Amino acid sequence: MANNLDGTVALNNYLQNIGKATSLSWEDKPTGPRHAVEWTSVCKIDGKNVASGNGPQKNIARDAAARAALAILNAEEAAGAAN
Repeated sequence: MANNLDGTVALNNYLQNIGKATSLSWEDKPTGPRHAVEWTSVCKIDGKNVASGNGPQKNIARDAAARAALAILNAEEAAGAAN
């Protein structure tokens, strides 16, 4: 069963490829009433906040944060390669 929640998988794969798989951590916070919780997840690499994401479920918020983090990491990599 395929789903669109592949940002966390892609980020994990990226970090494994550069030897930093163990440097990934998350900070997850729910807000709002129990019947309408909104999650905010912060993706941290080496303890540094890289990106955040929001969603109605923790896994969706983490996926959004992972996608944003991967975009940032790819842009940094491309900028470093251009120099």
